[in-house]
Amino acid sequence: MRIRTFVTRAALVAVVAAAPAGAAGAVQAAGSHGPAAECATVKVTAKPGLNTAMIPETIKSTVTNCSSATETVKLTQTISGPFAPDTFGTKSWTLTLTAGQTVTKTRSKPYACCGSYNVVDKVLDSSGAVLATSKASFTFA
Repeated sequence: MRIRTFVTRAALVAVVAAAPAGAAGAVQAAGSHGPAAECATVKVTAKPGLNTAMIPETIKSTVTNCSSATETVKLTQTISGPFAPDTFGTKSWTLTLTAGQTVTKTRSKPYACCGSYNVVDKVLDSSGAVLATSKASFTFA
């Protein structure tokens, strides 16, 4: 009987001693969700695609926050082509977007004959990591 009582008490002491550690681990796991993952999408368009009318080219970039929290991102637009450095250059915007918010940025550039151009939009998070990329192209003819 003494051995059985001793084993029962030892088991009870072991359970009681382990309970706070197990409970603390559960509380820590439940409370360690951290910040929401950053998420954004981008879509860039260039209109008209083939510009023969000598009208300005319209470049439209649409950025959407697909995370569940407000985030600040950087939209960087790079245009390459024959006269890109002289007429377009690289443009950046810092955007603060609430969850699900969409923002559109538009640039209009004068006709500059002649050649094909490529537009690359990148959305960067606060540490500079790329969240999204989109490409478009157009031709001045």
